[in-house]
Amino acid sequence: MFFDPTGKRWSRILATLLVLLVAVAGLVSWILPQAMAQTWDVPLNQDSGYPRELLATGDPENIPLLGNSTNPYSRISLVEEVDGETVLTDPFSDEVFRTVNEDEKDVIGDSPYVMERFGHLTDRQLFITFDDGPDAEFTPQVLDVLADEGVPATFFSIGTNVVENPEVFQRVIREGHMVGNHTMTHTTVWTEDLRNRQELIGTDRAMRSVAGYGSHLFRLPTGDPDNKSLPIFESQQLGYLHVDFDLDTRDWSYEPGEEVPVPRLDGKGHIVLMHDGGGDRTATLEALRELIAEAKAEGYTFSTMEPILPEEYRPVADTEPVMADDATAVAIAGATVAPGVIMTWLFWFGIGSLTLMSALYVVLALIGVRRQKRRVWREIPETDLPLVSVILPVYNEEPVVERTLSALAASDYPNLEVIAVDDGSTDNTLAILRNYATRWPTLRVLTQPNAGKSIASNHGIMTARGEIIVTLDGDTLFEPQTVRMFARHFYDPTGKRPVGAVAGHVKVGNRTGILTMWQSLEYISGICVTRMAESVAGAISIVPGACAAWRKDALQAAGGYSHDTLAEDADLTMTLQKLGYAVVQENQAVAWTEAPMTVKGLAKQRLRWTYGNLQALWKHAGMLFRPRYGALGMIALPYTMLATVIPLLFLPLTVLMAVLNLAAGNWQAIAAFAGFVLVIHAVICVIAVRMVKESWTHLLIVPVYRIIYEPLRAYLLYASLIQALKGKMIGWYKPERTNSVLDLSALGETTAPPEPVHATAPVCRTLSAESPNAESPAAPGTG
Repeated sequence: MFFDPTGKRWSRILATLLVLLVAVAGLVSWILPQAMAQTWDVPLNQDSGYPRELLATGDPENIPLLGNSTNPYSRISLVEEVDGETVLTDPFSDEVFRTVNEDEKDVIGDSPYVMERFGHLTDRQLFITFDDGPDAEFTPQVLDVLADEGVPATFFSIGTNVVENPEVFQRVIREGHMVGNHTMTHTTVWTEDLRNRQELIGTDRAMRSVAGYGSHLFRLPTGDPDNKSLPIFESQQLGYLHVDFDLDTRDWSYEPGEEVPVPRLDGKGHIVLMHDGGGDRTATLEALRELIAEAKAEGYTFSTMEPILPEEYRPVADTEPVMADDATAVAIAGATVAPGVIMTWLFWFGIGSLTLMSALYVVLALIGVRRQKRRVWREIPETDLPLVSVILPVYNEEPVVERTLSALAASDYPNLEVIAVDDGSTDNTLAILRNYATRWPTLRVLTQPNAGKSIASNHGIMTARGEIIVTLDGDTLFEPQTVRMFARHFYDPTGKRPVGAVAGHVKVGNRTGILTMWQSLEYISGICVTRMAESVAGAISIVPGACAAWRKDALQAAGGYSHDTLAEDADLTMTLQKLGYAVVQENQAVAWTEAPMTVKGLAKQRLRWTYGNLQALWKHAGMLFRPRYGALGMIALPYTMLATVIPLLFLPLTVLMAVLNLAAGNWQAIAAFAGFVLVIHAVICVIAVRMVKESWTHLLIVPVYRIIYEPLRAYLLYASLIQALKGKMIGWYKPERTNSVLDLSALGETTAPPEPVHATAPVCRTLSAESPNAESPAAPGTG
């Protein structure tokens, strides 16, 4: 699976990616200048550095202020002498605004510019304005109140919210309200000229793209234009007019249920500040109703800003969007809206799926354990027990194979044959096998040229005489009862389907450090809960070849172990499920194995597993969402697919968003999710440890479990994907054998295996296998 015989796939993929990258770069270089260009034509002084340079000619911290808070608009005006008079002029055109009077001259002094408040409000006219929307929840409620009362208003919208809630923004305009610019991100930092400009231009283009609406109106987040000369001047350069307010309800500071004091009305015209976004605006809605009622009682009328706007600053509601507008909206959605939406979806999907699947698996696992405890097995005479053939494929297992054989020799199953298949070992493995066979009549030894584990296993299966096949690895130690626990499922079956395979319980036998204890906990929780639950549901997708039993007829029907994948056990298990055989879990069929003791060894082992499982999943993708395969096709495999695809697609974004949030001090959601996952995993581990009466010291690993698991998973997923795309042949990784599995008695499970039984005459038969695939390239080995 995934092998590319031409060897050209990876280069083609890279070439395609390069072409796409060049095309995207070309498109961006073409559209970006258009998207960054200002939307309103302004005649003079359009260099982006001009506002800062001009302000540097005076004292920007102490700019003379003309006008007062009753004047709604703000602008920077140049002070010039024309025909003997002091006048205020527009820095961005040849227009003379007006002549200053003597009192204003005293205020101006020798400053080259002034901050001017201008415009007039009409008595008993109320201009209600809303900042920080549009909001999906509260803006529609505000609009409902305004519609019920027949009151128009002006909304100063945030660009990202416009893109995130386009239908709400369109409704605001459709119902006759006016809209202004409140920056892209509600920024309060005005230190970078390029960003300052794009906060305004980007929002303007987003409004044009979403609703064909162009607006000159602008309001600073948090207000206070008199002391923020740079953003006022930069917005003015781009063709925007700053709109202030004189009545601040401070509704944003009140919690739901609290009463927002309504500003006192004095008969004069006022611009009222309220908010339709940025938080829970329940209190705002009540204040709005009360304000409208009091204003009507005082004889006020209501309006958008239109009646008092200079003609040249009135919004254009029928603007035709251009490509730069749409590109800006898409970019905003991709950079600011989409990550938040995706992360929210992933957060709740993670919480929901983890809760649901964990609860389902725990309940099913408990049901499975209860059934096994209550089940009464049929007793038959030992002379009638079926012959079990144990297949042991080995390659360079000199340090461990004798202990493996000794554990098998201690089996309490009376009708047994053991077939060891040496896969062309280059060490003393074959000699050890032959020597052991001279002392144990149950053992037969086969040898073949190195061809790989699946071929070696099939070789042993073909020569097996038993109707039940048990498989294990060269470093695996069976407990005495394991073979018997396997066999009973075949001669005393239950259920409608014949049992095709039984998965055993693999335990880590070299628990000598955090890494091996971590693997031990993983094995315990994964087998005792996950696979037991899948057994009850008939959804086991992997029967580990290191500790498994198979019906020989089923193996023959499936064609034996396939050579298509590196996870030949998963491949075979799903094939049996396709053929209609039942696959079950037996926790009392225990095998102890040697786990990798180094990070490098663990990574190599898991890369083979992950890559092989991806191959198997791809090979059997036709089982997905197929009701005929029951819970395996409808739940287990789809969940496995999602657990693979979602991290592949979104893990980089997740890491980036987590880093950005942590850098910004927003750690609460991350901590909540991590804590939730920790609790769920702890519950599963407690249940698993209790099920099989394992050591409670495993729970000490729970707090650090994810610290190891998450980086390892990320590496394995992306490394496997790259290997699949490259299409190169990947062989078996054989971990280094250290013979570090403790005696079973030391592990507290059973007594140590006895010395092998000595036969009165050797019964070993050493065969030379002529595999049908012997001419294939030699595999690196088995393990």
